[in-house]
Amino acid sequence: MPVHTDLPPTAAAAALAHAAVLRGLEEVQAYRLEAAMQHFSQAITHDPQHVDAWVHLGRGFLRLENWANAAMCMETALALQPGHAWAQHGLAFARYNSGQREEALALIDEVCARTADSAMWQLRAYMHSHASADPLKALQVYRDWGTRFADPLTVRALPMPVDDRSPTRRLRIGYVSADFRRHSIAFFMASVLEHHDPAQVDVHVYSVGPRDDFTDQLQAHVPHWFDVPELSEEALCALIRSHRIDVLVDLSGHTEGNRLLTFARRAAPVQVTWLGYMQPLGMKAMDYRIVDSGIAPAGHDVFYSERLFRVACMASYTPPPDSPMCLEPPMLRKGHPTLISLNSSAKITDSMLRLWSRILAARTDAELVIMVKERTPEAAQAAMQARVEAACMPLDRVFVMHQQPLAQFMELGHIADVALDTSPVSGGTTTLHALWMGLPVIAMDAERGVDAGSARTLQGLGLDEDVARDAETYIAAVLRRLDDPEGLRRFRHDARARMQAGPLMDYAARTRELEQAFRLMWLNLLAGEYRWTDLSAASANALAGATADADAALPA
Repeated sequence: MPVHTDLPPTAAAAALAHAAVLRGLEEVQAYRLEAAMQHFSQAITHDPQHVDAWVHLGRGFLRLENWANAAMCMETALALQPGHAWAQHGLAFARYNSGQREEALALIDEVCARTADSAMWQLRAYMHSHASADPLKALQVYRDWGTRFADPLTVRALPMPVDDRSPTRRLRIGYVSADFRRHSIAFFMASVLEHHDPAQVDVHVYSVGPRDDFTDQLQAHVPHWFDVPELSEEALCALIRSHRIDVLVDLSGHTEGNRLLTFARRAAPVQVTWLGYMQPLGMKAMDYRIVDSGIAPAGHDVFYSERLFRVACMASYTPPPDSPMCLEPPMLRKGHPTLISLNSSAKITDSMLRLWSRILAARTDAELVIMVKERTPEAAQAAMQARVEAACMPLDRVFVMHQQPLAQFMELGHIADVALDTSPVSGGTTTLHALWMGLPVIAMDAERGVDAGSARTLQGLGLDEDVARDAETYIAAVLRRLDDPEGLRRFRHDARARMQAGPLMDYAARTRELEQAFRLMWLNLLAGEYRWTDLSAASANALAGATADADAALPA
């Protein structure tokens, strides 16, 4: 890392630093992060007091989930320019992901109190909603963002006329995401794009993020694909409007690369959020959220800013290709059991670490691998080692591992016997990947969907015994699994067949439900009221009847 000095730069050095920062920003725009960070480091070498270079280098470390280096860069920037908004923003995110939540929340609140920037307020909402288990608190902080940045755009949006009001015509569906690549959203969407019925829907994809080799596989099933990461919110809205999209689907929520402000401008007459974000969006222009009754039971409607539309099962799962299965529990080969956590360090609370410590105390031959999302061994250790020590975990039996490439990630079933989910925020795709590897997953039950994702997945697969009510039953569930090596072997032999027979891998049924949901949303628009918001109550006959009613209601 460059070293900060108090010596003022020469004019030539300052010019070189400024040019290096500009080159770095060009590399960021081209998604070449490593090259960008080299330019920012070079800028600091020329001018150690270049605040923007420190901030941009710190943001690069944030993208790499190297929280310690990110914090150091942001602290340096703040020492050079106290109160720098983006340095404080970045430091808050680094602190939050390092387990220093109270300090992080205070930092983000302070900077938002004096800065009107959408991204900063989105981070504030994310941090507060995940730090608290109160669903109404989450709704409040997301509405704080929506009322400031999204809703004013909706008020000023141009009218959205609907020229062809035929209830039975083929609907033009648009999907918007920055994650049409090797990303969890893409694994859910792959089967949907492949199984859409072209007689029912005309699919448009608006990809606003980078491409990779998986993008080509997704695009092969889409008749209208647009790579538009460079378009502004206004230009993207205009493009979507020009295509006369009937139902526009957000797959990002408040995650990186989202285009919620395009939706705020009312790009389509029906707008839906699905899959990408479990928390409320807090904006008036998002009409629906697709859920199932496991994630959002009756009565949970008050926790969301969107109208909930319930289907039988809200998602599909496509496992990564060429994922090997180890049919024998590794404990039989190694002579001792291995537990593994696969969620990000931000989801691993200090109380969760203390709970895992109790499991290791009860089973003194067990090892624990904590595989976090940080991308280097050094970053993973920096994020977790001090916290592991503070939780009084046996350091000779706890191993921190950095993020692995997907192919290597899917081989972790060769070293682990049981996966440990986190609480209050649970795993999502990681839980499904673990089950596909043949690993039982022990999860904590919860009320909110964002907290109960793993529990609902397990219950849907008939694995209720692995869903705990509290810390004591969580520990008991783990020990029960470890005490039954033969049961672990049976689990591995049955795991993939169990998943393939379950709702998450019934791709045709899930896609058909999705298309029916879009159709009912369209009929609601034509009727001018929310008549149908629950697909389970709208059987094929009811859907046909609704279509007939809508036909009859049209003027002659």
